[in-house]
Amino acid sequence: MKDLYKILGVSEDAEDAAIKRAYRKLAKELHPDATGGDKKKTERFKEVNGAYAVLGDSAKRSEYDRLKHAPMRPDGMPEGFDPEIFARTFGGGAGVGRGGGSSVEFDLNDLFGSLFGGGRGRSPFGNVGSRPRAPRGPDMAGTLEVTFAEAALGTRRTVQTPAGTSIEVAVPAGVESGGRMRVTGQGGAAPGRGGAPGDLYLEIVVLPDQHLARDGDDVVLDLRVTVAEAALGARVLVPTVEGSVTLTIPAGTSGGGKLRLRGRGIRRPDGHRGDQICHVQIAVPKLGPGDTELRRLFEELGQLTDGKAVRSF
Repeated sequence: MKDLYKILGVSEDAEDAAIKRAYRKLAKELHPDATGGDKKKTERFKEVNGAYAVLGDSAKRSEYDRLKHAPMRPDGMPEGFDPEIFARTFGGGAGVGRGGGSSVEFDLNDLFGSLFGGGRGRSPFGNVGSRPRAPRGPDMAGTLEVTFAEAALGTRRTVQTPAGTSIEVAVPAGVESGGRMRVTGQGGAAPGRGGAPGDLYLEIVVLPDQHLARDGDDVVLDLRVTVAEAALGARVLVPTVEGSVTLTIPAGTSGGGKLRLRGRGIRRPDGHRGDQICHVQIAVPKLGPGDTELRRLFEELGQLTDGKAVRSF
C-alpha cells in the first residue's frame, strides 16, 4: 500500500489538526493556479488530495490504518480487504482540493489507486464509479514441480484446477523455487451470481539436478577429470540443460580452472542466455597395495617434473 502519511509528510500518530495543516500547506504550494500548470506538480497535487481525502476523515483513516498493517494475501491485497466494505467506507465523488475555484475529482477507482498504487488497471471496481463489482471467488493455492532443465528453459505443463479441470500453463524460463505463478480465473467459484472466480496461485518447486546447479543466470558443473586428461588435454561429454555436449579440455589444465560453455545457461526474459561454467577438479587416484605399476609410473613422473616448477615458494 502507498504510505499516505509520507505523502503528507506527517507521522502515523499525527493529530487531525496536524494532518490538516500539512495538507493546506502542500495544497497551496502545489495548486495548479500557483504552479502554472506544471504537470509533475499537478500530479503531486492530486496525490496530496487523495491522501487527505482518506486521512482527513476519521472513519476512512481508521480503515486505511487497519488495511495498511494487515498481512498480505496471495493476490497482493491486505487480509480483510473487501470491495463492498471499501465502497461503503470510502465512497466516491469529489476530492477535497479547494481554492481558486478548482478541485480534484476522483471516484472509487482513483481512491483505490491512491491507496494501493495500482491505478484503474488493478481496481476491483471497474469503471462504474462508486458501485463495486459482485464479490469474486476465493483465491486458491497449489504447488507445481518442474525439473532443473524446465526451470532454466521454460516449459508448458498441464495442471489440475480446484474445479477438477485440466489446463495448460506456461512456465516462464528462469523461474526459481519459491516463485509463484498466477493463473487468472482458475481459483474458487464466486459466492453469488455475477461474480468472477478467484485466481489460482502455483508455488514453483524446482527439483534439484544430479550434476547441475544455478548461479544467477549461469549453470555450474563440478567437472572431474583425470591427471592424464588435465595434462594432455581431452574431449569429454558433459551434461547441460539440453543434454550432453562435448567439451574440449585444453592440455595443461589445472585444478580449480573454469571452462565456459557460452549460451548454455538460464534463458533470460530477453531471450539471451547465461553460460555454463565447468569447474575443473582433478581426480587423483588413491593408490592401494596392488597398484604397483601405477605407483611406479607416478614415481617416474615425479622424477621428471620438478615440484618447484609449479610452486612460487
